[in-house]
Amino acid sequence: MSVYEFGPFLLDAERLLLLDGGEPVALGPKVVETLLALIEHPGEVLAKAALLDRIWPEGYVDEANLAQNVYVLRKTLRSRWNVEAIETIPRRGYRFTGSVTFRSAAPLAQPPAAAPVRRKPMWAAAAAAVLLLALTGAVLTTVLSARSAPAGVALSPDGARLYEIGRYYWNLRTRSAIAKSMTYFSHVIDTDPRNPRGYAALASANAIMADYHYGASPPRVYDARAKAYAQKALAIDPNYGEAYAVLGMIASEDEASDTQMRIAIDELRRAISLDPGSGPAHEWYGIALLHRGHFNEAYAQLRTAAELDPLSVATTSWLGNAAYLEGRYDDAIAYARETLDLSPHRDDAYETLGLAYEARGNREQALEAFRTMAQDCAACRARAAALLAELYARSNQIAAARAELAIAQAHPKEVPPDDLAVALAAIGERGVALSWLRRTHSDFLRAEMANDPRFAVLRSDSQVVRVQKPA
Repeated sequence: MSVYEFGPFLLDAERLLLLDGGEPVALGPKVVETLLALIEHPGEVLAKAALLDRIWPEGYVDEANLAQNVYVLRKTLRSRWNVEAIETIPRRGYRFTGSVTFRSAAPLAQPPAAAPVRRKPMWAAAAAAVLLLALTGAVLTTVLSARSAPAGVALSPDGARLYEIGRYYWNLRTRSAIAKSMTYFSHVIDTDPRNPRGYAALASANAIMADYHYGASPPRVYDARAKAYAQKALAIDPNYGEAYAVLGMIASEDEASDTQMRIAIDELRRAISLDPGSGPAHEWYGIALLHRGHFNEAYAQLRTAAELDPLSVATTSWLGNAAYLEGRYDDAIAYARETLDLSPHRDDAYETLGLAYEARGNREQALEAFRTMAQDCAACRARAAALLAELYARSNQIAAARAELAIAQAHPKEVPPDDLAVALAAIGERGVALSWLRRTHSDFLRAEMANDPRFAVLRSDSQVVRVQKPA
């Protein structure tokens, strides 16, 4: 029998069984197959295409499935072994970096037999494969309980399956995944036309299309569609919480309007009161609170959202941001890493990771995060330049700081004024920094200036105190 030993683990290659201290670890066979492929070639980069071909020879999958498996593995290994054993190589694949020993051994104790699996209809084979990957082991119970329907709105078995697959893709938040989620949610409506869940889900997908500027149409078109689908859900069930959550999320996009933000918060609170188990409602309420500068309350709401919907990339990313602003830097690093496990190209997670490392004094790791952000996201280059400029200046690399600052200042519409201000202050241009801060008088900026360690150099300035006061 072939056995691989690494850290506290043993992996039985024949039975695809991972053990920790002799006890089986609850992982699906495809997840263990992913781990086996990596540890068979420790230190080598395995291309994503090769992994997909090996683990899913039947096809029907894309890279999101592989990323999900790696996420589950990292989370499992981290909880039992203080080693970052799986490394992502951008645009190439993955590498196992831990020390591995191969040996032959006597057969290990047989784990309890799994319950027989009922075969699904052929038309659902591809969808079932995706769902089984998304809902692995202990995650299955959490996700299904989190998404249990409010009383009176249970879907048919086919509709429920389509809905779960749509939610899996919706949680990834990539352009292609959101498009897939819209297809699945449309099928939910076809299957259960008198149920509000499909309409509300399609509303949420259109709202994300607008928020992330996906699709060929302007954001206002997707917002209008989202509102129409939300109203359709409410016409079927006037107390359907997710529809109110979508309307609140759309209203919260207008951060500059106090009236719209009050409407948003009212709608989101109503959504939570109607459906306390809605992860998106807690997430969007947490984001609205974050924009209002209520970091502690926002962190609590986002923690709840992450517990309800652990596979939501956006929730984990926002939770990392809130943790940073709350001064929970180790938590911010952990949440940013979890986000990148699920979505390796999420630029805001690289930003949070870099800021948290910087706050901890780990400047080399902060630089690596900001540089990766700049390389991985062309649209983020100017914002990454502002972050790099501030960090270079604090490391006394003034020439490098000025070069990055020039890139940021050449694209002012792509860089938040607060990021430009801290970069300018770091190289000694306090007057120009203050002029950027005066361009906005938001609750978020005032709270950020009080909490974000990057503003320490400016807090004692009497002019900054005046900037912090409401206009």
